[in-house]
Amino acid sequence: MSAPNKEWLVQIPDKPNALQHRLDARPAHLKNLTPRIEAGQVVFGGAMLSKQPVEGESPDMVGSVMLVKAESEEEVKELLKNDEYTKQGAWDVENAKIIPFRCAVRTAM
Repeated sequence: MSAPNKEWLVQIPDKPNALQHRLDARPAHLKNLTPRIEAGQVVFGGAMLSKQPVEGESPDMVGSVMLVKAESEEEVKELLKNDEYTKQGAWDVENAKIIPFRCAVRTAM
């Protein structure tokens, strides 16, 4: 699997009260994304938070953001539709934003 050159910034809100669905789906979500990450198709991703947690507080996750390389918006939609977060009821893919994107700066973590 090689990564296309077109990039898409993707913002997916969680459905209401989806935290347990998200936590249950997380291991399969990460396992299934691993080949796409290794191939460079998923450049970065993570949880959106309602606010920065204070020390000792669990983060209040409200959705996800990711940078995806794909030939088309339809390809990105298929990726989202087939993700474990969608299958297990965490992501609200009907309200996802898929934005054409061109990164100007990247830094390592």
